[in-house]
Formats: sequence, structure tokens, C-alpha cells
Amino acid sequence: MIIRPKFVLAVLLAAPLLLHAQAADTPKNPSSEASHPPSEESFLATLTLKILDHAKKTTDQSYSLAIRTTPKSSSVREGNRIPIVSGTEGHTDQVQYQYIDLGTNIDMVNVKRVGSLIAIDIKVEISATAAEIEGKLGPTIRDAKYSVNPAVPVGKQVTVYSSTDGVTGRKVEIQILVEPIPAA
Repeated sequence: MIIRPKFVLAVLLAAPLLLHAQAADTPKNPSSEASHPPSEESFLATLTLKILDHAKKTTDQSYSLAIRTTPKSSSVREGNRIPIVSGTEGHTDQVQYQYIDLGTNIDMVNVKRVGSLIAIDIKVEISATAAEIEGKLGPTIRDAKYSVNPAVPVGKQVTVYSSTDGVTGRKVEIQILVEPIPAA
């Protein structure tokens, strides 16, 4: 068997190129996100707002919305525009109104699975009339904003926020229940 020098030279020159191409095709870490992007999971999140006035329940509202394990948000915007008398016009005594938005806004963002828990950034804004503070100038508007980022177990309702106003005795609780949505 005769080995020709040109053949040996061609093999020696081509070997590093072939090895480099093979190394580039093989992922360095097979469990890295680049080689296996995380699959999105879908859940039904039920957020419950409870407001108690001296242990008497005044509000118990639930909002259910589908969420996915993505940075995108799921949102609820629910409310009313109510007229508030803002004055009268000149000598005609025609009443003028200003409209105020009252209601609830909920945003759930950056849903992630962290082991057996689901982590969610939750923002809740509530504005309503404070009937107990009604005055001659019109209703007093109570405005509250909450931002929490809990990690909650799937299938178990958890209180993620609770506070009691030391002056009025008004208590606010935010609870969440996250349940899987089965794939079709």
C-alpha cells in the first residue's frame, strides 16, 4: 500500500476543519435554554379581593383569567365612569359634570415556573367611593394600589396580601389560586 504525500497533506489540512464543524453542531450544555427553549404552560389564575369593615365583609370579588409562563401580561380592566357635579355654568344654572373612572385594574406579568411553584408579578389598582365619608362636596374616592410578586403552589388558594387600617378598621386581603389548564 502506497500512501501519497498529497493525500496525507489533504487529510491533515481538512481534519481541523471537520472537527471544528462537528464541535459547532454539538451543544456545549444540552440542558441550556438555547438548545431547549422552555415550553409555555397555561394556567387559570383566580384572584379574589376581600374587603372587610370591622369584620363585616363589604366586598368579595373574584376575577379569573388565563395566564401563560411568559413575560407577556394578562390584564383585567373593569369599572364605571361616574358623573361628579363640578359646578354650574353662568346665569343659566346648568349643572356641569366631571367624570371619574372607578373600578379595578389587574395585571399579571412575568409568570414563571420555579420548581413546583408559580411566580407572578401582580399589580392591582382599586378605586371606589368611600360611602362612609360622603360629604357636601360629593363622594370621597378611595384609591388603592398593590404590587406583589409571590411564588404560589399550584392548586392551593394563598393569601398574598393582607392589611388592616389602624384608623378605620378596614381590612384588605388579596388571594390567588393558580390551576393548570390541560392541553387540548
